Amino acid sequence: MNKQLLKEQIKFGLCDPNLFKQLKIVDDIESDVAFQLLSKRATLIEIKKDDIINIDNQFYYKLLLGDILIRDNKIIALQNSDVILINKGLIEWFQQEEKLNKIENCIDILFELQIFNSLSYYQLKQLVKQSIYITLNENRMLFHQGEVPTDGIILVKGQLQQFKSTEGIELVFNQNRKHFAIYECINSKPMQFNVKTKSECALIKINRKTLLKYELDLKVKKELNIDLNQFKLEIIKKKEWQKFKTKVIEEVNKDLERKRQLPKLRTQSQY
Repeated sequence: MNKQLLKEQIKFGLCDPNLFKQLKIVDDIESDVAFQLLSKRATLIEIKKDDIINIDNQFYYKLLLGDILIRDNKIIALQNSDVILINKGLIEWFQQEEKLNKIENCIDILFELQIFNSLSYYQLKQLVKQSIYITLNENRMLFHQGEVPTDGIILVKGQLQQFKSTEGIELVFNQNRKHFAIYECINSKPMQFNVKTKSECALIKINRKTLLKYELDLKVKKELNIDLNQFKLEIIKKKEWQKFKTKVIEEVNKDLERKRQLPKLRTQSQY
């Protein structure tokens, strides 16, 4: 429905930039200003089934409706199709601007973290360029306890949860951390806890090879000191609570069974 609406908007030159953005017509761009301009410059070509058109390298092509095959610098319509065209140079300029802004934003985030604030601006810029910026949906596991991580993670946006599982008991650590697994990654140590996304998250992912380049300048320490005695107490408390709940449920079930076995009272007159 939205794609059909966008098709009509482009044909009449009244394209909604928010719809353009929502349908992800262009990748690697988030700027509203960029989408306002790109949506105005977009044109539409309607290709009938089995028709073939040559690709012009000056344009970016995005399938909106239908089905096409791109081969040998040609577009072959497998059915009646609608394709959006936008100037490729304009898109690449906005993508480059987006990339530079993202790098600067990541540098600012890293500099605010104590572990990175002894690095120079040039070092931070190189580190960010050698890292990967990713977005993940809710409830995605990043690290499992006992495993040696190959990457460190910096939280840019969203919320992550640390928790430890032992003997079927899960203990959640309520700490608002911004970086994870850097100590373990550099020192090839197993994770003490699990980490997963609690919401949609934007993350900076730095591999071990990159971290080792800056090891001497990083203020790396063990990321989380777990009080094992406290952890054991928590396990005991939760086990006792589980036993109590099980006992209560058993007593309730026994009581219900006894009631079912009692003679039924007469509810109607015998006369």
